[in-house]
Amino acid sequence: MTDTKKIAAILELLSSRICHDVISPIGAINNGIEFMEDAGDDLESIKQASELIAHSAQAAAARVQAFRIAYGAGGRDGNIKPEDIQKAFGALCRGDGKIRQSWDPFSPLGIDSKRTGFCKVLMGALMLAAETLPKGGTVFVDDGKDKTIIRTEGVDATLREGVENALNGDTSPDDLDPRLVHPYALGLIAKSYGLEVKLANKGENSVSFEISA
Repeated sequence: MTDTKKIAAILELLSSRICHDVISPIGAINNGIEFMEDAGDDLESIKQASELIAHSAQAAAARVQAFRIAYGAGGRDGNIKPEDIQKAFGALCRGDGKIRQSWDPFSPLGIDSKRTGFCKVLMGALMLAAETLPKGGTVFVDDGKDKTIIRTEGVDATLREGVENALNGDTSPDDLDPRLVHPYALGLIAKSYGLEVKLANKGENSVSFEISA
């Protein structure tokens, strides 16, 4: 596969992932509107429809914001700080309420948070960490001195097959799918900023990644 075809394949898969994750809340908004139209003068039904629309709109906005930071050019904006990442990730996790985060964005994080691209890569790493918690749990960010450690704890926390190879860039674009394109893209994006994201540890009900320079 030529470099041009590789880039095209990655972009196509990344677009598929974004559309897949955003279409669900957008569809729910549409369902809420239809429900409201059918409700007539039933105030309780109108209230339920309004709540569905509000919840779905918040979920859609949170996902778009997360993708904008992790994949878009806006993510490298020097004005983005760890507290912005914490807020964006919190909004992303708030939808189903299964995943929490526990870290201080104002404390040292191992790598200088002002380093170009760090917050962008941190956002992507947090999104990857959330995927290790199928039944929910907590995501921690710790100071590893010269590294930033992202650690998850939760029942049946696990790293899905193929993720580590994709993150390390050892997976051929021919073998990628929308499920694996995020770790693959995260690895590429990190390298473009002189950073590296890799699996640090897999334990019982716990997975950790590290960002290093």
